[in-house]
Amino acid sequence: MARNLILIAGYPKSGSTWVRVVLETLRRGPGWRVSINDMAHAWYGAPKRQLFDELAPVNSAELLPDEIDDVLPQVFRALSERAGAPHIVKSHDGAVRTRSGEWLYPQDCVRAVIYLTRHPFDVAVSYAHHMGLSTREAVQHMGDDETVALSTDRLRRQLHERLGSWSGNVSSWLDATGYDVIAARYEDMFASPADGFARLVQRAGFAASDADIARACEAASFDRLRSEEQRAGFVERPRMSPQFYRAGKPLSWVGALDDETRAKLVDDHGAVMTRLGYDTEGRASAAPDWRAFA
Repeated sequence: MARNLILIAGYPKSGSTWVRVVLETLRRGPGWRVSINDMAHAWYGAPKRQLFDELAPVNSAELLPDEIDDVLPQVFRALSERAGAPHIVKSHDGAVRTRSGEWLYPQDCVRAVIYLTRHPFDVAVSYAHHMGLSTREAVQHMGDDETVALSTDRLRRQLHERLGSWSGNVSSWLDATGYDVIAARYEDMFASPADGFARLVQRAGFAASDADIARACEAASFDRLRSEEQRAGFVERPRMSPQFYRAGKPLSWVGALDDETRAKLVDDHGAVMTRLGYDTEGRASAAPDWRAFA
């Protein structure tokens, strides 16, 4: 089986949509300007259920969450066979296994995992805005071993996602063996997009010149994406969120988190923050040694 799935993973609000737009622009080739509403084939949210029902031997409406997880590896293998060429998939799931011990995203069809991290102070504020929560509620969610969109009494449009906690999500992927994990901090990508994407593109096996990458980064600028959302909406924006693209830059937590919520984040996630070079003042300071996660 071809290992052709490029998984873009990370805890919610860590920059995966931005990275997906850039890589999808590069995948489609010169002259393309990818719309944020033209990425359903990355199979995130409701399209993931559609993919399941198309490729699985049973309809998702007939299964409980654990039973859906049992079948998902078959679905991703079928997607890999159908895609042929490199294919981008977005996920907020942690690196988890099914009840049988099989990886939810089978390693025999995953070419690379691009894993994005972001300082948890910024994640908390962005996640609160995204989900219509208070910052205190968002911080509580980030500390819980959480599965979102989980329901056994009614059918949701999107399949459930096994996020875990912020720390658990990060560690699950960066400590996973058997995947080619390419880790990047949002803050570093923001500071130097061309250099950051050049590393991701090279490791993921995309054929793109420096000029191609520069054009793709320009086409996926925050202002351009936010302008498109204001003009045409964004299908992945939750109904409780006033807008998907809010600030799009590091230190957006300033003025939004009080001392107590910051202390709670440090208490819950301090060990992983240190491993990633995130300090208690809300900055990405020391560059991480990604080998420490191997």
